Amino acid sequence: MRWEIKAFEGVGPIRFGMVSSEVEAILGPPDRKRKGDDGTEYRGEYAPIITYYDGRVAELECYYDLPDVSFDGIPLFQQHGLDVMRQLERRNGGALESVGIVVFQNLGLSTGRLDRLGREDHSVTAFARGLWQDRIDRLQPISFL
Repeated sequence: MRWEIKAFEGVGPIRFGMVSSEVEAILGPPDRKRKGDDGTEYRGEYAPIITYYDGRVAELECYYDLPDVSFDGIPLFQQHGLDVMRQLERRNGGALESVGIVVFQNLGLSTGRLDRLGREDHSVTAFARGLWQDRIDRLQPISFL
C-alpha cells in the first residue's frame, strides 16, 4: 500500500476524523491497543501507528520501516534525512523544534531528527489541523538550510 501523506487530510486511505471502526474496515483489527490520550493502535510494520483523540483519528505516525511513505512527492525514508528536512523546511516556510521533535506546522507534520544517525528512531507523524496549536509557543526555530 502507498502511504502518501496529505497535509491535514490523512495518510494513504486513513483520514483524520475517522472512528476506529472505519479504520478497521480498511486495515483490519489492530495487533494491539494502548489506552491514554483516547487510545493508540498498532498494526506492526504494515500501517501507521494511529492515535485517537475524542474517538477520532488525530495522528498517524509512520516509521522508517513502513514501505512507500511520501509527502508531496518526497520519498521520506528513501532520501538522505538532511535532504528531506531541507525540503520540508522550504515547503513549510521554516521549522520549529523541541527535544528532538521538529514540527512543520503549515504542512501538518512532525518528525524525529531525520538528519541524525539512528535510522531506527526515524519517524514522520501527520497530524490533524490545530493539534499542535496549544504547544507551538514552546518550540524554538531550527533550520536545516
